[in-house]
Amino acid sequence: MLEVRVAFIGAGALANQQHYPSVTEMKGARIVAICDLDARRLATTADRYEVEKRYSDYRTMLEQEEFEACYIIMPPAPLKAIALDCLAAGKHVFMEKPPGVRTEETIEMAEAAAKHGCLTAVGFNRRFANVVVKAKCAVFQQSAPSLVMAEFHKNMLGHGPYDNMSILHSDVIHVVDLMRDFCGEATEVVSQVEHRYEEWENSYNFYNALLRFDSGASGILTANRTGGNRYERFELHGRNISCYIRAPEQVEMYWAESREARILDDQFLTGTRDPRITYGYRDENIHFIECVRAEQQPITHLADAVKTMQLCDRIAEGAK
Repeated sequence: MLEVRVAFIGAGALANQQHYPSVTEMKGARIVAICDLDARRLATTADRYEVEKRYSDYRTMLEQEEFEACYIIMPPAPLKAIALDCLAAGKHVFMEKPPGVRTEETIEMAEAAAKHGCLTAVGFNRRFANVVVKAKCAVFQQSAPSLVMAEFHKNMLGHGPYDNMSILHSDVIHVVDLMRDFCGEATEVVSQVEHRYEEWENSYNFYNALLRFDSGASGILTANRTGGNRYERFELHGRNISCYIRAPEQVEMYWAESREARILDDQFLTGTRDPRITYGYRDENIHFIECVRAEQQPITHLADAVKTMQLCDRIAEGAK
């Protein structure tokens, strides 16, 4: 396939910040149609990327346009129905996280993708962040990881539930997915889930978990949504090596034979501090399009995302 023709469903802020420019920059990919319910947003985006074909109904777009890949960039509540229609039409699909409101929706979409022979990808961009990739490669050169620690804190007081989802499944899922990417599948999970300071029922916002993975590695997760700032940090330890990752800014790497850290920052690794590039958004788009061209399943496909959603379910059991 010399050129991958791409259609977009959704022309909101995230799509315009991360995905439209990433696809537009790629050689061998071309945006042929855009759909959005908001006429002004649709016109602004289509004008910006010089896309002639514009739709307010994605079903009409599916019927009238020829393309191989479809980006569905929108909140999780309407996602499943649209994704199922696109998959039934034989389109390869990229969607943002979370992949549905509940795990059952993710499973249904994954089964539809398999039935119709479609490739899929979920936007777990941390897997593609440059400091994360560098740390993972360094550790695996020494051994499989023995310990992963993930912190992901924010202040979300007053925001309320997102599409009636738990914060764990809608946001903390990013670091849960990366723990799986580092260490494999969880065989044991012990968690503490609490509700603090909020007036909404079931708005759990304080998560701690201890995990054991099938690789033999251990995991520690902590996420507090009631603190003072946004802070995302990982530790990844292997044989004679430790990496401390402040995503997406820098990674500190220590080897047992050396007393000094090797510190690499995002600008050194990428030549920029643009988060679209340093945080992995561009590279996850390149990966998806290249997989479509090669007819290979992306690493963040829906069947894999089911496992991340299921692990979130197991951590959420601590609320009981």
